[in-house]
Amino acid sequence: MSNTDNLRAGRPPVQVAGPKAALESLTRLAGRLGPRFLFGVRLWASASLALFIAYYLELESPFWAATTAVIVCQPSLGASLQKARFRAVGTLVGAVVMVMLLATFPQDRNTMILCLALWCGLCGFMVTLLRNFAAYAAALAGITAAIIFADSLSDPTTAFHLAILRVSEIGIGIGAAGLVLILTDFGGSGRQLAATFSGLARQTLAGFTELLAHGLETEEMRASRRDVERSLGGLDAAIDAAIGESSHLRSHIGNLRATVAGLIEALVAWRNVSAHLDAKREASAALTHELLRLLGQIDIDAIDRDPQALSLACRNVVAQIQSIRTLDPTSCIVADSARDVAIGIAGIADAVLLLRNYVGKRVAWRAPSLVVADPLPAVLNGVRVFAAVLATAVFWVVTQWPVGDFAVVFAAIGTLIFGARGDQARLLAQDYALGAALMSVLAGIVYFGVLPALTSFPALIALLAVLLVPLGMLQLGSWHGVAFLAMCITCLPLLGVANPIAYDAANYFNLAMAILAGSTVGMVFLAIMPVVGPQMRARRLVGLSVRDLRKLAGGRWTISRKRWTALLSRRIEALPPQASLEQAGGLMALLALGHAIFHLTDSLPDAPARRLLLQALGQFAMGRLDDARGSFEALGRLTDRDAGTGTEAEVHAREQGRDQVHLRAALAVILDAIDSHAALLGAPVDARELLLSSFR
Repeated sequence: MSNTDNLRAGRPPVQVAGPKAALESLTRLAGRLGPRFLFGVRLWASASLALFIAYYLELESPFWAATTAVIVCQPSLGASLQKARFRAVGTLVGAVVMVMLLATFPQDRNTMILCLALWCGLCGFMVTLLRNFAAYAAALAGITAAIIFADSLSDPTTAFHLAILRVSEIGIGIGAAGLVLILTDFGGSGRQLAATFSGLARQTLAGFTELLAHGLETEEMRASRRDVERSLGGLDAAIDAAIGESSHLRSHIGNLRATVAGLIEALVAWRNVSAHLDAKREASAALTHELLRLLGQIDIDAIDRDPQALSLACRNVVAQIQSIRTLDPTSCIVADSARDVAIGIAGIADAVLLLRNYVGKRVAWRAPSLVVADPLPAVLNGVRVFAAVLATAVFWVVTQWPVGDFAVVFAAIGTLIFGARGDQARLLAQDYALGAALMSVLAGIVYFGVLPALTSFPALIALLAVLLVPLGMLQLGSWHGVAFLAMCITCLPLLGVANPIAYDAANYFNLAMAILAGSTVGMVFLAIMPVVGPQMRARRLVGLSVRDLRKLAGGRWTISRKRWTALLSRRIEALPPQASLEQAGGLMALLALGHAIFHLTDSLPDAPARRLLLQALGQFAMGRLDDARGSFEALGRLTDRDAGTGTEAEVHAREQGRDQVHLRAALAVILDAIDSHAALLGAPVDARELLLSSFR
């Protein structure tokens, strides 16, 4: 129909795209699909290179090398290299443990099965306890042990030889994927981390200055602060990816860790000002105006064009804030908080300069030992993996299924990989089982209809390109990406890419059923023993933090300020998105309370004040908040009396020497928290009830 007919009928004319518009559409489409296509090509190239090396060395099971390359291959260079390193460590640990078990129990299959289930359960425990690629290494330790167990159970005397073969095949896959990534990707994780830091610096400075200007934190401001707190959870993985692609950044990891610590201190400062102004509303207008003027000297946009100049400007602002003399707790809290925010922004500017230009003096940073937010999810995941592996093995023994040992391997994979994914674990396991089922059908068509006609290695590589490139592109999509990941992982074992390739219909169907059964077992056990729900996780994180604060206040727990910060920061990061603003605010208040307690215990060496402080902390630890409030107020009066005696010069000298104003500010933080979080701090925390309620 012509445009004239459309106009006569009252319809708009048909717009015919010209060549320029068509070219722009194709460019936009290429921009969206380009990274996916590149990932698919990398996936195929990594698997092909691993297969070529394994065939050249005449290894028995080349598909393990190619499958490893598929697993290790990631969209970013840093993540792939870090994942490869940790996979190598996990593989070696799993191989050593299984060889030792086979040597200890060479003729006792039942004991071996129990030991394998226990080892996989321990790995499942560590998967949830550890973070990022270290958790992945723990999963690989269990999976490798299961693979060696399946290969060598019929003849334990070959365990060492098979372990060497499997480790070699896995090592080939790791090396192949790493080489392909190095040749095709120059790394962008550092730039991405720098952009993340820049955004957090903008949010923090804008939120803090807005709070100072208004004098009262609104719901929107509180939500903005919660967004910054929630972003802490992704920084650890981003730092791991950045150091994975640069040895220089790896040697300066202390700088990046110190930057995160400075950001946490800035968040605590932001929280202290919001809580104290909400409670008192007595900040000096002159002081607030001066702080806003000083913070206004920080041109946050310079973090992109000249981070070094921004760092110098922030440090100049810090020096000016420190020169301000504060005589009351509120002014002290506000000024110190502004100083901490400026220090945090300076640290972020230094980190951005390091990430972009590799400029910066190395900062020594000793990270605290393993910090566990909540041990319960780890224990549950360990028990779940143990039960799944043991149940699959028992079914194999009872039914005498020829390839039941392979089902044990995929049961371990299904539970170890997804057990630490929280609320998404069950859905991801379902997608993984769905992908394995789809690949069983597709691989069957290829195995019987296409593969026998191939007579050369280039033809096999071309076939893998037809399979892996589209699957890799779909894996990066937003629609059931895990299902396509499962198809990539199970593709090569199902195709039976061995040396030589043998075509056996019965063996194929048994293998496909074993993979399906193992993947389904993981899904079933995640349904039978579900993860702790988000609301209960949030309640537990807050309850455990209250318990630990009481232990700290009562002197029943010796812990450093640095470790306390790491523990509470880890719990803030672990808060699920469903957690309320009150729960997030409660954790920040507990972190600030711990800091105040540390400051008081370090600043009161005198016997009378020390005894009164211990009395107040003891009452606080027992939940007697009214008594604790009275004791803290008495302590404040005592310090005020000590600070106010003598001549003006003597008073000033005492303030400079003993930091009386900061001591009273720490007391003010505690008293404000008692007023605003009385229900949280005064509620009894029963560890047994908290545990039992997790299963209701």
